[in-house]
Amino acid sequence: MASVPHTLNYQGSFTYQHKDNPSLQSFRILHWVENGVEHERLQHLNGTEREFVRSGKAIGCESLGDQLLQGKISQLGANLARMDELYRFEIRGPERVAGREATALLALPLDAYRHSSLLTIDNETGLVLKSWLVDESARPLERYQFIDLDLSPDLESIQQQPAAKLQRSATSQLSECNPSALKQSEHWRLAWVPPGFAFVGQRQVRNQIDMLMYTDGLTTFSVFIEAATGAIPEGVASRGATLAVMDSLSYQGKSYRITVVGEIPVVTAQKIAQNIGGI
Repeated sequence: MASVPHTLNYQGSFTYQHKDNPSLQSFRILHWVENGVEHERLQHLNGTEREFVRSGKAIGCESLGDQLLQGKISQLGANLARMDELYRFEIRGPERVAGREATALLALPLDAYRHSSLLTIDNETGLVLKSWLVDESARPLERYQFIDLDLSPDLESIQQQPAAKLQRSATSQLSECNPSALKQSEHWRLAWVPPGFAFVGQRQVRNQIDMLMYTDGLTTFSVFIEAATGAIPEGVASRGATLAVMDSLSYQGKSYRITVVGEIPVVTAQKIAQNIGGI
């Protein structure tokens, strides 16, 4: 699940649904490896023609999240918890999705700082064919499910497909390749993060906003810090499983807008936002 799917060439269609919109949305994903580098196209099949294009890292380059999932954390520091110290994993039995044999895996958090996941994983490839993310009351926050999967696509056909009318792309990754040591943000300090979450990396996004990212291997959250003037809005917004908590920070006589975004409970995001300071 953490390694093999990165090396595969495949295309498939899946449905997606979240709690704020009961209607099903449909997508097509094209994934291939060229010259040792991952590429991906995610196409919306409903509404306006649009797609997201991503060029990833070289094969063999493992993110911290991948290493956490695979249990390769001994070299990263004893302060990182093992996955089985954060979640209780239960094999729920065999399942058939998109015509393929798979196994259902339930990940139940051992604290109140993350959500539960029900993952159906392809037996042959490790691809997640179906995923449900649920809240503390077992209500689904979002879910997706493959309806077809082709593991032998024509790569030339995939690469030469015309671009959608609306296209967004990403060519860089936040985390470094095969990190061997934990690091911290250059300018900001989070006095509290949920147990087991590790700092992945940082970058500056539009308008000089600092973005910090953390993961426990299954779940991620990002913190956006932006200098601000005037009144700073505070509150909570959500779409499906993705939550955004907005807060303010005063540091060295300046005001900053803090936004914590992730698939985490609101109490987690609020506590993170309230424990940010400068270095």
